[in-house]
Amino acid sequence: MTVIFSTGYTPYTPDSGFLLMETADRLLLETADKILLNFNTVADLPSTHARIAHSGNWHSGGVIDASSTAVGYFAAAPDNTLTYERWKPNTATTQTWAIDFGASVACDYCCIGAHTLGTNGWTLQVQYLEDTVWIDLIPDTAITDDSDIFVIFPLQAFGSWRIRITGGTAPEIGVIKFGRALQMERPIFGGHTPIMMARQTVMKMNESESGEYLGRSKFRTYLQSSFAWRNLTSAWIRENWPLLQRSIETEPFFIAWRPESYSEAAFGRAMASPAPTNSGQRDLMDVELSMRARGYD
Repeated sequence: MTVIFSTGYTPYTPDSGFLLMETADRLLLETADKILLNFNTVADLPSTHARIAHSGNWHSGGVIDASSTAVGYFAAAPDNTLTYERWKPNTATTQTWAIDFGASVACDYCCIGAHTLGTNGWTLQVQYLEDTVWIDLIPDTAITDDSDIFVIFPLQAFGSWRIRITGGTAPEIGVIKFGRALQMERPIFGGHTPIMMARQTVMKMNESESGEYLGRSKFRTYLQSSFAWRNLTSAWIRENWPLLQRSIETEPFFIAWRPESYSEAAFGRAMASPAPTNSGQRDLMDVELSMRARGYD
């Protein structure tokens, strides 16, 4: 795990548990499971609070421009969430995948799922187009495995966004999303099982009539965990949760559960519609979100 801070970084002290206090621009880059952070604004909630990217806050339907596409693959595939359809460049040089929304859209994340950037040894850059110049949002970052990527950056409003990748053997990418993340009102505290450690494998044992071990068949592997938040204000729930509920009923989503502390991001499906409940304290509610994510190794 590598964490890089910009010069002059001062760790924030939350005010009453909610407000982000910083005295200088901050750049934080975690590359182990690829939560890439580039903050220079005090408008965000602390980065110990979960970020969720879902179909209600990402942008779709723009004009796709890929630098190249291999035969049998689709440049437009990453704009949907069907992970069996993928984009793959046809050469092993610097490649780009761009989306033009036709007008400025507000974004503070780029999420990438169902990819082989790590296996094939690629470096990632995320950019937006200002006038005629592509502006970098993060340092060029070596991707070391195929886990899902959640790039977080200061809120920007531009019409064209892209990723630029550089490496060896051409990779496959199934999902690329840009949007403005839901920032949870409170962080997750104790009792959470990190999804990267919640590996589930469906297997069948093969044994002889006398019980001798003859091997094992492995059918599928996935990741499954839940995310629980306590004492959220009812006003925040009523403002933010209905859109999340409707979105994850039909589409997968990305989550970074505690991005400043742990470089763990996941892309997967909700196992049920998460229904908030009153906690018994005045105007406070609890909610739990269960997720099944792709197994990537």
